[in-house]
Amino acid sequence: MAEAVVFFFLRKLGDQLAQEVQLLSGVEGDVAWIKAELQSMKSFLKDADRRRERDAGVEAWIMQVRRLVFDAEDAVDEHMIQTEMHRRLRDGRMGCLVSHACFFRHVITKYQFSSRMQRIRKEVKDIRERRTRYEFHTPSQEGMSSNSADSGPSDPGVAASWVEEADIVGLENDVMKLGQLLLREEEIQQRTVISIVGMGGLGKTTLAKRFYRTAKTSFECHAWIYVSQSFQKKDILKRMLEGFYESRREVVPNHTETMDEEKLAEMINDYLQGKRYALFLDDIWDSRVWEDIKHALPREGGGKIIFTTRIQNIASPVDESCYLYKMEPLSHDSAWELFCRKTFRSKCPRGTCPQHLKEAAEAIVGRCKGLPLAIVAIGGLLSKKSMNPSEWNAVLENLDWELGNNQDLSRLNTVLLTSYNDLPPHLKYCFLYCGLFPENHKIKRNKLIRLWVAEGFVKEQQRKTLEEVSGDYFVQLMDRNLIQPVILEYTGELIACQVHYLMRDIAIHMFKKEEFAAILKNERNTFEEMPRRLAIQNTAISIPGTMSELNPRSLLVFNDNKFPSSSLCTMFSEFKLLRVLDLEGTKIKIFPNEVGSLIHLRYLSLRRTQIKELPDSLRRLHNLQTLDVRDSQMKGLPTGIEMLLKLRHLLLRKFYGRREFYKVLKQTASLSNLQTLSGASVDSGFSRELGSLTQLKKLAIGEVKGEDCRELCNSITQLKWLRSLKIMSLGRNEEVRLEELSQPPQCLEKLHLVCGMKELPQWVGSLNCLQVMKLWHSQFVKDPFIILGQLPNLVYLSLINAYVGKQICFRSGGFPKLRTMEINDMKELEEWSRIEEGTMQSLQCLFIYSCPKLQMLPDGLQHVAVIQQLYLGEMPEEFMERVKRGGEDHFKVHHIPEIRTLRRVGEEYKSDRIAVDREKNE
Repeated sequence: MAEAVVFFFLRKLGDQLAQEVQLLSGVEGDVAWIKAELQSMKSFLKDADRRRERDAGVEAWIMQVRRLVFDAEDAVDEHMIQTEMHRRLRDGRMGCLVSHACFFRHVITKYQFSSRMQRIRKEVKDIRERRTRYEFHTPSQEGMSSNSADSGPSDPGVAASWVEEADIVGLENDVMKLGQLLLREEEIQQRTVISIVGMGGLGKTTLAKRFYRTAKTSFECHAWIYVSQSFQKKDILKRMLEGFYESRREVVPNHTETMDEEKLAEMINDYLQGKRYALFLDDIWDSRVWEDIKHALPREGGGKIIFTTRIQNIASPVDESCYLYKMEPLSHDSAWELFCRKTFRSKCPRGTCPQHLKEAAEAIVGRCKGLPLAIVAIGGLLSKKSMNPSEWNAVLENLDWELGNNQDLSRLNTVLLTSYNDLPPHLKYCFLYCGLFPENHKIKRNKLIRLWVAEGFVKEQQRKTLEEVSGDYFVQLMDRNLIQPVILEYTGELIACQVHYLMRDIAIHMFKKEEFAAILKNERNTFEEMPRRLAIQNTAISIPGTMSELNPRSLLVFNDNKFPSSSLCTMFSEFKLLRVLDLEGTKIKIFPNEVGSLIHLRYLSLRRTQIKELPDSLRRLHNLQTLDVRDSQMKGLPTGIEMLLKLRHLLLRKFYGRREFYKVLKQTASLSNLQTLSGASVDSGFSRELGSLTQLKKLAIGEVKGEDCRELCNSITQLKWLRSLKIMSLGRNEEVRLEELSQPPQCLEKLHLVCGMKELPQWVGSLNCLQVMKLWHSQFVKDPFIILGQLPNLVYLSLINAYVGKQICFRSGGFPKLRTMEINDMKELEEWSRIEEGTMQSLQCLFIYSCPKLQMLPDGLQHVAVIQQLYLGEMPEEFMERVKRGGEDHFKVHHIPEIRTLRRVGEEYKSDRIAVDREKNE
């Protein structure tokens, strides 16, 4: 982490020197000096990070480096604030005396900064001397990890014993599927890679070990290699050769120690020719492992190579026949069985949980979230405890402490920490940031991506926006199984992530240790460390006095208690270096004018607050990138919003009603960096200026009038990078002529139209990237399904009051990827023509609601083989009777596992299962 601290500060200094020329005028030399010093120090930090656990002196040196970086960062940022204050006074033209006073203040400010830099220079000198004392190495001296002799601390997988095979619970399905892959004879005899992938502690090694035993009787030769993070190519090849020979009880050739890598690979290849072999590579962290050894393995002959890894992109080697098996956490029932087996086996008959401990035991199992290693480790700890409920409750309440301090849980902690230690610096910061969110919190993907950008964690890449790079980081953490994806059921969209309780505990443990962040859960919290980020959770509703010296860079609030405006004023006066302020969901009504002093602020969220207006001082936040006021009580935007030239995401109200829009003031075109604009009201001026926002990727606008359509369509044509477009008309009877959009953005993935149109524009059929389509209140006269069925990547289709015709017809082979279709409120629809075989072959869920004249389900629905759910609501009684057991349409739905009725309750739908015969499914 010391490397990460310096890594990000150097990047930030570079940005400041390039972009904040005025605010750093006169002190550029000092800033450049500290940048150069830290750059030279950076090359030694990787070695220091690796040695810190074994040497308290190195740990102290790293802390000194971290404090130096924090001090330098504070000095630069505070100087920029002082310079900005002088500039504002000067630009106020308040007379000659004020002008002279500003000049002298500026001179004093520069003097104070230089004095502070002199003190930092002395600290740098001390750090240099201590670095020499510890003889740190640079990367060039260390060599690459694959050839390094210094593997650091012992690898956890080597020293720790496996989970016993007797403890395999809930993996019967895994055993069966992998057994079929491992033992089946290929039609074409060619080597095959089978990858078992999942987060640390899921039991990948235990499962692989089960099949290693099978390999001893099913293959002519076999070998098990534990790889580790500090692998050496020659060592792996040598152990492979020895393993294959020993599995056949043959004498290993002499002189393997003196052979080079090429000779070892040649010998292995020769030995395996014509043999059916199995090679198990356990715990792979680097894709180079496979590249280093694959030439030693014959491609022909039906060999099986089994990987276990935590990283998904390593699990699928390029140019190989590969089967990827992703392990999932245990179900609750399996987790409970495993827990009872480990905890009560020696205490209670048949390993059952005593009734008086059941509540605490259930809670502990719930915290483990189906992770077998956690269940086994914590179960083993509790098996040594008495059967006193108070002792069990103490473990439950202090489980985070137990994980960090109890020797019985050390292996669990080490296994999970290994995943974190393997991350590159930028991903370490991104992962630690996830620990700021409450337990079980669904962290919105787009929000997290914007927060990482605002924090400065994201490095620029050519031809990609910072948000796109940040999205890549999100996927990398997901591929490494450090965060768990949250997928929207009906569209398949990746919308959020969650962090396993134990991985979140690792994040919290590390960010406390590294002074990265802290969590405030009540007003009595005190801090020995100096965290750079702060999350307020639970009952904390004000800022404790002891926090005035912290001066964090980020403040995230997660509670819905009343948040006094006095606390906000305290924040703005004491936390002047804030880059992120997230007050989403807090009950605040007044937002202080003092926010204008936070010149470093990049991210401001007032979503779901009770704030009715923003102060005019907001215009001073010239670094602001994200402004989120969705679902608040805002009446309008302040004047001067167009002065926020770095604004990238302007998130206004959602589409909950026709008046949920803001009048965006004139000169919108000045916001040329905008990528997201949602909730803006359209008028003729806005329609013209919209075309200047050429970086837009997401646009949601409302109150569109027919007279503005031509200008609006011309502007949308200019938005080449648009991915998501929502348009809502002024009223349901307002016709919007979108056929004038002659050249629609070809990158569109989502299209949501809430407006009247006589027919679906022909250009919709050209949107080959479109995945989600919503057509509400369109009232087409002409059947839109002919065009919609042509869309090659459409996954989700929702039509509400979209068509006033009597018949709909699908072309054969239409809707090739459609997973979910909703047909709602089509009052005149009478007939749905036959669905030909090969049409909608990916459909999994079908909603039909409030179509009172529809007589029956379409013929051919029985051929839609993968459909899993059918929802029917407010349909005629005759229609419903045809679906039920004995009805004329029953044969069309007999294969569908779940059929439910829908009923509307307020703004939501409730569902009940229909009593139909499902002999095949129940």
